[in-house]
Amino acid sequence: MIGMEINDLLRFVLITFIISLLIISVALLLQKKRGNLVNGFTLSMISAISVIVSGTNLMIMGYIADEFNLSGDAMSTYMVFIILGLNILNFLLYLKKEGGFEG
Repeated sequence: MIGMEINDLLRFVLITFIISLLIISVALLLQKKRGNLVNGFTLSMISAISVIVSGTNLMIMGYIADEFNLSGDAMSTYMVFIILGLNILNFLLYLKKEGGFEG
């Protein structure tokens, strides 16, 4: 079915965001204070892009499911929640490394 193939391709985008956000998390954990590997601007831009694109993909998956009379895709919804959680985690890790968060 063509709807399932499109959902698989859109899910690939979500998996790519999850992997890239996990790599950023590891980089934030391993970098020294005031390191130049990941800075605030880069982190905020990657977070904004990943949230906007993953949210748009989730809406597109909903429209596709509606057009082809398919059921909703719970796994993609969970993946978007994982992306949101990783963005929050990365932000907190960055604040802790920069000294702006004492937690």
